[in-house]
Amino acid sequence: MSVREKSVKAVKPPAAPTTEAADAKASLLLRKAADSYAFPALDSVAVQFARSLRDLIRALGVPSVQVERASAETMSFADWTAASAPAIFWRYYAPPLKGPILLGAPRPLLLQLVDIFYGGKGSLASEREELTDAEDRFAARLGRDMGLQLAAAWGDKLTLEPELDCVTGDPAKLAAVRADDELFVQRFILRGAPLEGRTIACAYPLAALRGIAGAEPVAEIPGNADPVWASALHKTLREVRLPVRSVLARPEISLVKLLALEVGDIIPIGMPRHVPITVAGRSFALGSIGEANGNAAIMIEQIEKGPNHD
Repeated sequence: MSVREKSVKAVKPPAAPTTEAADAKASLLLRKAADSYAFPALDSVAVQFARSLRDLIRALGVPSVQVERASAETMSFADWTAASAPAIFWRYYAPPLKGPILLGAPRPLLLQLVDIFYGGKGSLASEREELTDAEDRFAARLGRDMGLQLAAAWGDKLTLEPELDCVTGDPAKLAAVRADDELFVQRFILRGAPLEGRTIACAYPLAALRGIAGAEPVAEIPGNADPVWASALHKTLREVRLPVRSVLARPEISLVKLLALEVGDIIPIGMPRHVPITVAGRSFALGSIGEANGNAAIMIEQIEKGPNHD
């Protein structure tokens, strides 16, 4: 074999371009099978969120508490809320996710944290369904703080600004999620007295995670590739003010009686059990008339469904 032939054999063809750079990018979704999904990036989010929860609860007055991550699972919204009851739920609007982020905790845990925050030892009085005004305020404050911790936990994956828009003990009021919607649920178990064994859960609708991971087609809009721009746009849109109206009564009288009306005359009306509520001229809900904090008010009893059950 000649020297020329040896040199030719020593030369290797150029390596084909690799996809390592693309694979190195954190992906929020990994398709394993036709109907099975895993979310590897959420593992690191959960690690950071567990640390944040530990620091938050310690700051509330439980300096020895530890937070242990439990295994995540996929389950329906109805199953999750049923297994969590009685619980307090927090719902966050968090663009560019295509759905809300939900947090849930046992109601006794909230009552213990309130007791500790105000100087107690976390003891529980008799169980009750209704929260006091102070407990409601504490639940809202705790929800806002946990929203900040969620944003920090997602920081190096996606720019999220979770905005707390609902705090409730009634799962039916989490109207953005349907009973059969599948959730990816991560659980965080508190260790140490007096909160030993209490659990805080973080649930993501699968549809929301698939949407940002590109497993489902997303409409192309200007700036769609920039999550910061999209987040700012969604936040601005949520500040748009819409007129909300409710018609309490629609009495009808004849033209003869109308022309005969004088100052001091009374038009009788019948108050219906339920009154319609419209937003920007569109039917939104049905409610009942009552009183709240000394003011006339309407309690929403049913949210109307759109043509696509939205």
